[in-house]
Amino acid sequence: MDIKEAAREIPIALNADVIVAGGGVAGISAALSAARSGVDTILVERYGFLGGTVTACPMKWIGGYNPKVHGGIMREVIERLRREDGITREFHNPIIGGLMIEVALDVFKEVSISMLEKAGARLLFHSWIADSIVEDCKICGVIIESKSGRQAITSKIVIDATGDADVAARAGASCEIGRPQDGRTQAMTLCGPTMDNVDTASLITFIHSYNKEHPEDIKEFIDNGSVFAASGFTQFIKRAKDESGLSIGYDTIWINGKRGDPKVELSGSTVAGADGTNVLDLTRAEVISAKQLADMVAIAKKYIPGFKNSIRMDRGSAAIGVRETRRVMGRYILTEEDIVNGRKFDDAIAQNSTPMDVHSPEGSQSWTQAHPYDIPYRCLVSKNVDNLLVAGRCISTTSRALASTRFIPCCMATGEAAGVAAAISVEKGVPPSSLNGAEIRKILIKAGV
Repeated sequence: MDIKEAAREIPIALNADVIVAGGGVAGISAALSAARSGVDTILVERYGFLGGTVTACPMKWIGGYNPKVHGGIMREVIERLRREDGITREFHNPIIGGLMIEVALDVFKEVSISMLEKAGARLLFHSWIADSIVEDCKICGVIIESKSGRQAITSKIVIDATGDADVAARAGASCEIGRPQDGRTQAMTLCGPTMDNVDTASLITFIHSYNKEHPEDIKEFIDNGSVFAASGFTQFIKRAKDESGLSIGYDTIWINGKRGDPKVELSGSTVAGADGTNVLDLTRAEVISAKQLADMVAIAKKYIPGFKNSIRMDRGSAAIGVRETRRVMGRYILTEEDIVNGRKFDDAIAQNSTPMDVHSPEGSQSWTQAHPYDIPYRCLVSKNVDNLLVAGRCISTTSRALASTRFIPCCMATGEAAGVAAAISVEKGVPPSSLNGAEIRKILIKAGV
């Protein structure tokens, strides 16, 4: 039996030129560039802080940042974090073709808020997108749910930076999810934990010797004399499962830290076969990943030298990290061939260079390297809902192409472009679909992209 909800009038709480839904890195960039362009902008976020995957999972790492490819707001944020001691570690990772930059979570949150407030953007935290307001195939606002009840926010343009394309899907925008053959999505990961009191000297010595004896079991190893990172250790995971029933859901553990620093991070929790748009699947993934983190600590302490006397320090995750859900179908769909071939577009509004990092629904991982490639403006424009732009991992791509565009630098780049496009649409009084991508690109280049 279905329950019928009584009809009710929903008050309009706020009005703006541009609504940005989602305060992750794409939403931060979108709101910044829109507000800086002089249009009234509201950023709506479900948590009480900004940063999305960076601060909520919390991943902490900006991966694949390439100063020769990623400019604009992405570069500005990195430089601001450097000035405010907001970067705790960084090193070049040849696999992803760029820098791995670890950020201090509180500093990242503070810097994001400071930049947005200075730009004149309005913030609305603790607000969940409940629905989209659509008239004649044109989105004109969103309905939110919060401690204040259900309210409406109206606008001229809406940018969906929710990651899951929640606004677009509720507006009736054409979307796809998962692989074409079965609709299954990439695996989810809950980041963490951090271990303290690790004997890093013994750990690094062990990894060096183990890498020489069992190179097939080490997928990645970086030791630049200051920081170290390694992944693999499949034999230990298998042994722990056979002997102790411990499981992390994957065949790899990632270890990274600093020489002489007793704090070392572990990662490797993986929940495959879950749908990030299904609340039951999300709940199951959270429950499974919590056990996986506990098992990961036990595996490290029992089987990996250096961790025997270590102590777990939680990172304070707010939610599991979701790599893939809906993708909005735009005026162009970026493909894996575009990425591998480093394709250029006349209406390019961003560049990216990170590889396609696929964490398959079966629990395996594969990398496909990429040359610097363009992202056309058409990937940000819904093909069937007017006044709707998208940014971040829900832009118009194939499932495999998303494995590259979902990286943080690319999400920030598409967010910045969406914000500029939204501002131009407002100023000209035309829908985003009528804009010329080349015009947007000129503005972005002038801004340092």
